[in-house]
Amino acid sequence: MNFQISTNGAGVIPSRQASTELDCETAALLRAAIRPIFASAASWGNLTDILKDKGYRLVFRQGRLCLTDRTTDARVCGLQFLGLEFRELVSRLGRPIVVARGDGANGDILAKRPTADQS
Repeated sequence: MNFQISTNGAGVIPSRQASTELDCETAALLRAAIRPIFASAASWGNLTDILKDKGYRLVFRQGRLCLTDRTTDARVCGLQFLGLEFRELVSRLGRPIVVARGDGANGDILAKRPTADQS
């Protein structure tokens, strides 16, 4: 049995960025703290208000609903990480009010429907 190893164009070996990934203990604590908020929310407005008080926001990034840090806008996790499905949230809370941001499938979930200014 012969093995041939080629090192031409090997370059840098990709590595995980540990600073942006959660360790298992932090992940478990995050799930334990955040999941009850989703479970007890009565509406999208209620959910976004509670998450805002905790320092988080709900946004769509590349077409997927995820939780971000309010101060840095860094993605914290997605619904799948929390063990939730968007379909279940929509069936329980109704359709969210989403405002498109930037290009692609990005957007923010609003707590309430915007009103037109009447001058």
